[in-house]
Amino acid sequence: MSSSNANQTWSKFSAFRVLGDHEPMPGFRLVMQFAPDPASVGRVLASRARNADAIDSELARVTIRAGIGLLQSRNVSFVYSNPEEVVALIRSDAVSRMNSSMAVYEQLLSMFSARLALLLGEEVVVHGRIYEFPDLGIARRAFISALEWLEDGASVRAAMRVGSQMRGLGKNVDLQTVASIEGQNHLLRGAGVNLESLPGWWWRGIAARFRGDGGVELYDDVPGGADFAALIADV
Repeated sequence: MSSSNANQTWSKFSAFRVLGDHEPMPGFRLVMQFAPDPASVGRVLASRARNADAIDSELARVTIRAGIGLLQSRNVSFVYSNPEEVVALIRSDAVSRMNSSMAVYEQLLSMFSARLALLLGEEVVVHGRIYEFPDLGIARRAFISALEWLEDGASVRAAMRVGSQMRGLGKNVDLQTVASIEGQNHLLRGAGVNLESLPGWWWRGIAARFRGDGGVELYDDVPGGADFAALIADV
């Protein structure tokens, strides 16, 4: 069982997805998305089930920390990180400094994968994608979409994680059960998980950005909609 469904909302932006060797057009903005492979995360959840709490909140926090850490690359101006994926707005000068968009992509993919492995003590497969948006406004819409997907899928994400843990404990879980709201509620109640009591970072993730003076601002209470879009600034 996978830990969660992949974020299918990215298909709305498929027209903007580009290959790694693509050079961005003048004025266009690169956004890169990285996500641990659901099957790989499911394996980790199962292996840690006997010692982890329900939904393995430590694993979720580690994923967020690894994503926020991409700011240290100096090639990212804004990053949104949650338990399922990380979305990064690439600095406008990053490609010229690194000589290619592929170099930027490989650096960030490597950093995210390495941080996950270091924090977890085991390797997790990570997949990434590159998007080229004609302006910052459309890039902001992609970030908002990622946030809305995370909130909307809170119940199924938690149930999938509990299901993976149960598998790790040798118990059978019916995927059809997890696919229904009733099944999700049953699994979560059995594991003692109250969605409403889960912290804000589970529901909305964490964001961070570079300020014009070189400092970093961290947002551990991420707003929604236009307020979230207003945070996504360039440097």
